[in-house]
Amino acid sequence: MSQERREIQVVVFDVDDTLYPERQFVRDGYCAVADLLRRELAREDLFEDWLWRRFLDGQAGGAFDALNEHFHLALDAAAVARLVECYRFHAPTISPFEGIPALLERLGKTHRLGLLTDGPAQMQKNKVRALGLTEHFDERLVILTDLLAPGCGKPSPAGFEMIAERANAAPSACVYVGDNPAKDFVAPNALGWRTIQYLRDGQIHAHKPAPAGGEPKFIVKTDEEFLSCLQ
Repeated sequence: MSQERREIQVVVFDVDDTLYPERQFVRDGYCAVADLLRRELAREDLFEDWLWRRFLDGQAGGAFDALNEHFHLALDAAAVARLVECYRFHAPTISPFEGIPALLERLGKTHRLGLLTDGPAQMQKNKVRALGLTEHFDERLVILTDLLAPGCGKPSPAGFEMIAERANAAPSACVYVGDNPAKDFVAPNALGWRTIQYLRDGQIHAHKPAPAGGEPKFIVKTDEEFLSCLQ
């Protein structure tokens, strides 16, 4: 085990709730939708506050259908779809978790860094760009699963296999860092990667149960704990 732990070459990160608080994007997206509605409907309602309270109450799904009904907006399906598009593809104002830029700077001196993330490709590109972190990642090791064939999002192994092949790295030399036990760690575990769940306050999915074989190999709460898992 000690020999294996000296051979880590590639560290791959999830994006949402791993590099930054996903709640920031949610709140910012609600504000973008609210601004759009106020402009188009000439109303002054604080739509974003209602959406945010609903989210904090654990109701994330169907947000804009619920908004339409609650405020009697009389929007048809196409108009609601435009709200979803606005939410997903607005230019977000988000910032990394404290310490992430310094951590990536440090890791980049000794490891190749990559990303593997689900979600609409343009939305995920917008997030990474807004975070100002693109310079830390090897472009060849950035996988947006939305750009792969259907069914290649997590927990599919496809993206992980692609990264290892592009890096010319053995599975035991690869690490995946994520937040969501429900889907993040199944595939890399099965492939023989090292998996790390980095717990932070306010994460949305960190409490979800893992499927069989989906438990992270390490759970950390600090950079020191995280770095020790790479030794």
